[in-house]
Amino acid sequence: MAVFSVTIPDADVDRVIIAMCANYRYSSTVPNPEYDESLREEDEGFDPDIPHVIDNPETQHQFANRMTREFLTDNTQAYEIRLAKETALNSVPTPPAIEDASDASSSSSSSDSIYG
Repeated sequence: MAVFSVTIPDADVDRVIIAMCANYRYSSTVPNPEYDESLREEDEGFDPDIPHVIDNPETQHQFANRMTREFLTDNTQAYEIRLAKETALNSVPTPPAIEDASDASSSSSSSDSIYG
């Protein structure tokens, strides 16, 4: 498998990561998958020690890396879809010439009709 990499000067890495996280809406907390939204405090089984949100297990660096991969994947797919649409449109034959029989000139003979 090929490796696609970029080099960012050490002095700029934090700027890039912060910008990626801001632009793609990284959150430092995420919904807790163990928290049951359907339970209320008075319900049996409600555990007040289970928080509604937890710290995001994905670090900002991991998030920025994932967003970069998704950007590349999404752009590749969008380009290939556009190409496929253009190719399909270019292969569509021209529409057939169909005329309204009531507009036909009087010079056409009755043998031209499919009803004969």
